[in-house]
Amino acid sequence: MTSTPRRTFLKQVGVTAALPLVPAIFTGCTYPAARMRYNVLSAQGQAMTRKFARAVEIMKSAPAGDPRSWIFWWYTHAIPVSKAAAIEQVFGGVSSPAEDLAQKAWYTCQPHQSGENTDNFLPWHRMFILFFEKLIGAILRDDSFTLPYWNYSPGLPSSQSGIMPESFRSPGDPLLASLYCADRNSGVNSGSPIDAQNPGLLSTASAMAETTYSPQGPDQGFCNNLDFGLHGSVHLLVGTTTNMGYIPTSAQDPVFWMHHCNIDRLWASWNRAGNPNPTDPDFLSQVFWFAGPDCRAVSIKVGDVMSIAQLNYTYQEFEPAPFPLRGSTPKPRNHGPWASVFTTTVASAGAVSLGSGTTRIQIKPTPDIQRRLFDLSAAAPSVPDFSAYYLVIRDLRINAQPEVIYALYLDVSEGASDEALQALKVGDLNFFQVMPGMEMDELARFVSYDITELVKAFGLSASVCGVSLTIIPSGEPAAGSEPVIGSITIQKV
Repeated sequence: MTSTPRRTFLKQVGVTAALPLVPAIFTGCTYPAARMRYNVLSAQGQAMTRKFARAVEIMKSAPAGDPRSWIFWWYTHAIPVSKAAAIEQVFGGVSSPAEDLAQKAWYTCQPHQSGENTDNFLPWHRMFILFFEKLIGAILRDDSFTLPYWNYSPGLPSSQSGIMPESFRSPGDPLLASLYCADRNSGVNSGSPIDAQNPGLLSTASAMAETTYSPQGPDQGFCNNLDFGLHGSVHLLVGTTTNMGYIPTSAQDPVFWMHHCNIDRLWASWNRAGNPNPTDPDFLSQVFWFAGPDCRAVSIKVGDVMSIAQLNYTYQEFEPAPFPLRGSTPKPRNHGPWASVFTTTVASAGAVSLGSGTTRIQIKPTPDIQRRLFDLSAAAPSVPDFSAYYLVIRDLRINAQPEVIYALYLDVSEGASDEALQALKVGDLNFFQVMPGMEMDELARFVSYDITELVKAFGLSASVCGVSLTIIPSGEPAAGSEPVIGSITIQKV
């Protein structure tokens, strides 16, 4: 990376000390109408992408210690070395306002370190992309700039769904070359759909069907569903451990911002469908720090970003609420504390190491389960069971990012056909949110799958032997990754 002296850089981008302070953007209505974020494929989105490319080029030319540099914002998300080592490397032990800001803001991405509140995922990233968007407007001296979003999910024409926008894979175009990342996954930069080997993985249906933001009993809720599911899967489908496929390096790929703009759009869409956000005062009062477009430190509370209306922006399109499946039971809109939901663990399995091939696990009934696990089929001899059942996975651990996605199937026989596998598919599991060497075992940090309809549809009824779970990786896990599932349970609500 070439370095540009700070005075030259500021002159180059045309920024003066007269820029408005960022808090006014949140508390006042700086613009007469809500600012529109466009689909990256639209004409307006492509125009914004060209502006974005110019800003990225300028940011990448700035020294790492400048709060407007690409590295400064990459490191605000996460860092591939320790925070202390990065600050020493960039600032050389010399105290300055920028160094103080780095101490406050760098590596504050939520919730990808042990002990962090998983509910922070959506508001922290909303803050992150909003301040970044304002920064680009300052760099370009263009108050009209908004970040485009990349909608990769089904619903688009088949020629576009899951395909990396051409603007981000055009190294020969001098206007767009700054958006190119050479070492993305095979096929991504040539225009192959990122989900070509994982059909259905980009669907928003599971997350959009949630009716609570936070975990409630064995239901992981909207925030965790989106974070641990679609969000992580897109990271892994796009990149490797040198870019999008690994938390500490993901923000160096310019497409990161279009991905997270889309995640924010899905949150806004979920709210638009009538689903409320948390109101807990402790949650809403949490404070995070960022660089404002005037290079000064700015703090903001979670409660300040819970609605796009209060932030005065909107999206060109919103994701529709999913239609419930025929015969399915809608999830209750109970927004109380997740721990208040009465649940019973009816079956469990201990820690499981995942290798390079298929892993088959027997989930055995707990000692107090005398009858079959599920009494949901028409042939059940007892009174029909109208409960809901969830497969719950906890305590994921890795030595390194496996770089694959695992498909989960319930009670399939060995050698089952592809058709049989798809009929009994529970869902997919990725390890993107897991950091090497960390114990990710907080009570609210888990992945769950509602298996009630699957059980009903196929009349699954386990005896004292329990049911099997088959786990198949999408490819060869990275050497030395050693992924482990700490526990698997089936819980009844």
